Amino acid sequence: MKIIRNTAPVSDLYNQMKSGELTVNRTYQRSQGLWPANARSYFIDSILNEFPFPKVVIRQTVDLLTRKSKREIVDGQQRLTVIRDFIEDKFKLTRVSAVYSGAQFGSLEQEVQARFLAYEVSMDVIVSATNDEVLEIFRRINSYQLPLNDAEKRHATYQGEFKWFIKEMMDLYSPVFESYGVLSLKQVSRMDDAVLLTELAQVLIEGVKKRDNRLLKRLYESNDEAFPNTEVVRSRLIEVLDFVKIDLNEILASNAIKPYMLYSLFSALVYNKYGITGLDSESVGGLATSHVYCDDPHLASQRILELVGSIENSHPAGTELADFKSASISTTNLKSRLTRLRVLAKALQAAA
Repeated sequence: MKIIRNTAPVSDLYNQMKSGELTVNRTYQRSQGLWPANARSYFIDSILNEFPFPKVVIRQTVDLLTRKSKREIVDGQQRLTVIRDFIEDKFKLTRVSAVYSGAQFGSLEQEVQARFLAYEVSMDVIVSATNDEVLEIFRRINSYQLPLNDAEKRHATYQGEFKWFIKEMMDLYSPVFESYGVLSLKQVSRMDDAVLLTELAQVLIEGVKKRDNRLLKRLYESNDEAFPNTEVVRSRLIEVLDFVKIDLNEILASNAIKPYMLYSLFSALVYNKYGITGLDSESVGGLATSHVYCDDPHLASQRILELVGSIENSHPAGTELADFKSASISTTNLKSRLTRLRVLAKALQAAA
């Protein structure tokens, strides 16, 4: 057995598939048509923007009767068939492609078409391999993956409107989270940013909840086919996070805000201006919604930084600071989240 590692332009692979020179070997591959519209569009958008994607694996044999080479796809069927279907104008790109939404291949400018067809696909070509060797290669390709965590499973399982909404928010705010130390690069790589943004959306849709992967999965599932409040959730989530990024930048710039605290700051801001489903003034210590985030962002930032800094200190039992510290140690249960929300909302309203 010999492995030849090289690349081929999309145009060559497309023509080989059209001519029958390159075929799918269904011994290894799943059935066609598994990728929904948004997933297909996101993949094509990756090529249009010249991002890499995992290499394909092709087996090459020689037909002794015709003395012609035969090539079959060992790994990469979905990717190559989506490329073929796009070139043949069989689907339009959805809104997950920010620049090319609504486009078919034939409607793209010629320069963009040429760039797409010239895109070099990385591939391994297996030569002189037995069936057992090829099957073993396929098994090994699918056995080296790091097990998916819950966030990665949700992102892989659901392909509807809510998943792509979260992806849109990740594009906007994950660089902010990473640059201000809210999340590390390693955490972002394992989709902790998706978890945080999903929970922020959950606050707007369902209210404050404890951290529970079953609830987050249900949120994806119930909004998979349709996400009826997309625009309201999008506008408020962006509005609140931009307020934190711009008006409360002193807080972010401290590099002292971790995901659990950003969750509670976000919740407090939402409660102050809009109210939150399931919460009344009694459940927030008698604090009523003020209909504004805060009157003085600079003073609010100073008060919140003092609160965050107080976590390191000791406080008399039963005081608000002691409650806040306790709620910042056990961070994801409902009681802790409501305690932090109450204290932060009060600090924001007191900033006048």
